[in-house]
Amino acid sequence: MRRLGYFAVSIVLTLALILGVRTFANMVFNAKPPARAAIEVPPMRGAQKEEKKAEAPKKEAAAAGEQKTAEAQPAAAASGPDPKHGKKVFAKCKACHFADKEKHKVGPHLVGVVGRPVASAEGFKYSDAMKAKAAELGAWTEENLMKYLENPKGVVPGTKMSFAGLKKEQDRRDVIAYLKSLAGK
Repeated sequence: MRRLGYFAVSIVLTLALILGVRTFANMVFNAKPPARAAIEVPPMRGAQKEEKKAEAPKKEAAAAGEQKTAEAQPAAAASGPDPKHGKKVFAKCKACHFADKEKHKVGPHLVGVVGRPVASAEGFKYSDAMKAKAAELGAWTEENLMKYLENPKGVVPGTKMSFAGLKKEQDRRDVIAYLKSLAGK
């Protein structure tokens, strides 16, 4: 009888431990469900026809709305620079650069970089390649930054910057807009 009691207590304690560990793990990792399913499961055959009928008016309304939006906004405005998105893209640069304070990391600070002479951040030791290219480039104009951010080693062979570059033109425009927005603060 005593063994049966110990056995029951050990089962209850084991279950309590499992639930406790599970609760703790959920608090620590706070897993959120994915935004969409990894595998799309097709609906049953009978349900497909009903689903298509219900989706048709929605697709037509969405297409009409997109057409009105496109007519209302010029193409250039739709893809204009977005400093908020630039801040997100700049996260790739944060490991080596500060943009909000004049302090160097692995790379020079980028406070006021748009319009600043190339290789001119005081106190930063630039590579010889960057110093040589500074005379040719002059200042970090938006055009120079666009080219450099796309392919740093292509623009300045021998640069210390190890970043491969931002391949999307919109990302580069947005990062420049973000850097410009900080200059006004």
